[in-house]
Amino acid sequence: MSHPDDTRPEEPTGDDPEESAVDDGVERLEFADAVYIDAEPEALWACLSDPETLTECVPGADAIERLSERRYSVEITRGVSRLTVSLSGEAEFVEMDPPDHVVTSASAFDSTTGSEFDVLAAMEIQDGDRHASKLAYRAEVTYSGGAATLNPSVLRPIVERDIDTYFANLTAAIESDD
Repeated sequence: MSHPDDTRPEEPTGDDPEESAVDDGVERLEFADAVYIDAEPEALWACLSDPETLTECVPGADAIERLSERRYSVEITRGVSRLTVSLSGEAEFVEMDPPDHVVTSASAFDSTTGSEFDVLAAMEIQDGDRHASKLAYRAEVTYSGGAATLNPSVLRPIVERDIDTYFANLTAAIESDD
């Protein structure tokens, strides 16, 4: 079972100029937290890098295919407020040290809305205090095009729910392998 660390950053207030939208039509969201998962780091790593498990766990994933040890193609369809985006793109492990950590860079494009999404995410697997593994993560999502017409305060809770769903799905996949 996963257990949130409850260390999510506070909602942006809009008072800080660095939190404001960039004038070039690009929006940015940042996320950080940790979850505890009852799995040894090696088993957790195996799930985090398995395309079949990823396809099952990532909300809206139609297909995730391994192109090489470090590169994956992704097809994801998500309803985001009043938009439906069908993303096609690639993800790459730009830094990895199995089973301790991975840094992933991903880019995807939705031709219907002209939206481009770029993600830089880092995950670190540590021995957990209360459970077998603590998985700490940080992610930065930048997006432009039609999706950038949405207020970040609308998109942030949707992405946070997807992150929570991903970790719940990952936990269920790991527990079903036991």
